[in-house]
Amino acid sequence: MWSFIHKLGSPPWFFRFSGNVVKWLLPVTIAVLFVGAFWGLLVAPPDYRQGNSYRIIYIHVPAAVVSLAGYYVMALAGAISLIWRIKMADIAMKAAAPVGAVLTGIALVTGA
Repeated sequence: MWSFIHKLGSPPWFFRFSGNVVKWLLPVTIAVLFVGAFWGLLVAPPDYRQGNSYRIIYIHVPAAVVSLAGYYVMALAGAISLIWRIKMADIAMKAAAPVGAVLTGIALVTGA
């Protein structure tokens, strides 16, 4: 177990491993997001006071929560990079920044 985690700290090994994982994880992710959006926006019953405008909460709240998680990941990766000089922490920080920015934009547009 620890040898596997240790290998993930090597950028060439990590990119080789993640390239194989992304091939099957990307279609699954897209399918789950589509099903979740369908159920949240079309199948969920409207609120008795707010009507259909309540359904935006199924987009706004997850976007806000995941955007904050992205910023926490960036802070943690930045600390790891500064303290222990691990190269993968810099890469994780750069990868989390656009995700956090896009999801922050979605959260702002949908109801902040």
